[in-house]
Amino acid sequence: MLYIDRDSASPLYEQIYAAFVREILTGALAAGDRLPATRKLAEELSVGRNTVDKAYQQLAAEGYIESRIGSGFLVCKIPLQLDAGAPAHSRSREEGPLYKMPARYDFAYGSVDNSVFPHGQWRKSVNNALTTMELNPAIQYPCRQGEPALRLEIARYLQRSRGVVCDPDQMVITCGQQHSMEMIANIFENTGKRFAMEEPGYDGIRAIFANHRFQLQPVPVESDGISMTAVEKLDTDLLYVTPSHQFPTGAVLPVGKRRQLLSWAQETNTYLIEDDYDSELRYYTNPIPALQSLDIHDRTIYTGTFSKSLAPSMRTAYIVFPKSLIPAYKAYYQRYNAQVSPLHQLALADFISGGHYERHINRLRTVYRKKQAALLFALEEIFGDSVSVCGGGAGIHLLLDIKSPFSQDQLIERAESIGIRFYSTQILYIDPQNCPRSQLLLGFPTIPVEAFTSILTELKKVWEI
Repeated sequence: MLYIDRDSASPLYEQIYAAFVREILTGALAAGDRLPATRKLAEELSVGRNTVDKAYQQLAAEGYIESRIGSGFLVCKIPLQLDAGAPAHSRSREEGPLYKMPARYDFAYGSVDNSVFPHGQWRKSVNNALTTMELNPAIQYPCRQGEPALRLEIARYLQRSRGVVCDPDQMVITCGQQHSMEMIANIFENTGKRFAMEEPGYDGIRAIFANHRFQLQPVPVESDGISMTAVEKLDTDLLYVTPSHQFPTGAVLPVGKRRQLLSWAQETNTYLIEDDYDSELRYYTNPIPALQSLDIHDRTIYTGTFSKSLAPSMRTAYIVFPKSLIPAYKAYYQRYNAQVSPLHQLALADFISGGHYERHINRLRTVYRKKQAALLFALEEIFGDSVSVCGGGAGIHLLLDIKSPFSQDQLIERAESIGIRFYSTQILYIDPQNCPRSQLLLGFPTIPVEAFTSILTELKKVWEI
C-alpha cells in the first residue's frame, strides 16, 4: 500500500520512487514482479501520469527495474544480503529502512502542529534580531553561555511561570535537551559515573549517559510519580526526573514527594536533573511550581526546551545550573563556543520580551486541550473499557493500555497496514521485558480533531476489539 504526503517538501515522484526502492530492497517486491501500469498508478494516487513515469524512469536508470515490451516494468534481481565488504555507512536492520513512507495519520509523540506556530510574529522577531546584529559595530563570536538578552528573558519568564529562582549567569543556552544532558554528563565525568532515571523514561536521555559509560539505574514510577521507596535505596551521583509531567505516564509529583526528594538529595550528596517536560501545557489546573523553586540546598539542575512549545527544529534549550556547579561548568567549557545561532537566540529574546511567547503558550493550551478532549471522548465512545488511559489533563500525548489478544508489535503492524502509524514503547524501558504487553503511546498534536472518530473506528476493526 503506497501513500504520498502532499504536504511534504519531497516531490511526489521522489516519494513514489523511494516507496518502490524500499519495497524492492526489503524483498516485498521480488525479481520479476510487475509494477503497476503508469496510468493505473497515477489514477490510484490522483497524480499526473508524468509524475509516475518520472519515478519509473529513475528506478530504471538506477537498475531497480527494467522495461520490457508487452510486459511493462519488471523488478530486476537485486542482492538483498550485504557481503562482508559492504561500505561502513550501510545501515543495519536495527536502524530501519533508508526511507519510510508517510502514513495517513502519524501518532508520533515528538511532533507539534505547524498550523499553531506563530509564523508572522516570529518573522518580525527574526527581522528585529537582524536589525540588532546589523547595528553592532563588529561581528564577533557569540557569548559562550548564550546571548545575555536571551538568558535574561528566560530567567524572567521562569520566575513568573515556574517559580524558578536563578541569575542569568547560572544559565547556559544549548541546542536541545540531549545537548544539555551531554554537557551534564561531561561535567560529572570524574565522579562515580552513576546515573539513575525513571522507568519508563525518555530513551534519548538514557542514551547520552550510556554512551558516556555511566552505570544506569532504573527507578520505578508510581501513579504519583517516581517511587520514593526505590529512590531511598539508590547510590547514585545523578537522578533524572520529570516531576511536572512524567514521561511517558503523565504522573505529577506532589509537593510532599518533592520535598522528600530534595531532602534525600541533600542527605546523599546527589544532584537532581529536573526536566520540566510539558510543564506549561496543563489544561485544567495551574502549572505546578518547579522542583527547583523548592530547593534550598542547591541540588537541582533545572533544564527546559522550546521543542514542544515552539518547534523541535528550532534546537534551543537551556540549563540552569545550581551555583555550586558553575565552577565545574566553567572549568570544562571555558574554551567551548556557543552551539546555537545568535540570530535564533536574539529572535527568541525579542519574541519573549514582547509577550508573544506567553500568548502563544495560551493559544497552545486552548488548541491542545480541545484536541485531547476530543481524543479522550472518541476513545471512550469507541473502545469503552477496552482501553485504559494515562496522562490526561496535560501534555501532548496519552499512554494507552489496550485490552487485546495482540501484542504491542502486532497492534502497531495492524495499524500500519491501514496507514496509521504508532511507535513501540519498549525503548522507554531499560529492560524491554518490563514494558506492558499491549501499551501504546499516542502523540496527538498533528492529527485533525475531526479525524479521531474515523481513525479509532478503523483501528477497532483491525485490532479486533
